[in-house]
Amino acid sequence: MKNPEKTRITIRMDLERKQKAEQVAKDLGIDLTAAVNLFISQMIKENGLPFRPTNDSLTMNLEQALKDVKNGDTTDYTVDGFIQHLKYPEE
Repeated sequence: MKNPEKTRITIRMDLERKQKAEQVAKDLGIDLTAAVNLFISQMIKENGLPFRPTNDSLTMNLEQALKDVKNGDTTDYTVDGFIQHLKYPEE
């Protein structure tokens, strides 16, 4: 695509959400415009959303836990250690 015609998209969102998104993009070394363009490019490539929308956090957590186990990213606990971990997960 040589010199494609450009257009502008205007969206409304909460200021805090925008600022958090800008920080994530910055941490990735891009700006928010580039991040949105990447999202749209991936949406076109996949002919759908580039992620599986869900509001089921249990499913998402379970899927991540299964990936962690498959990759060997686990922690061994004694019974007492596990109980301590449940009480004080940050330690």
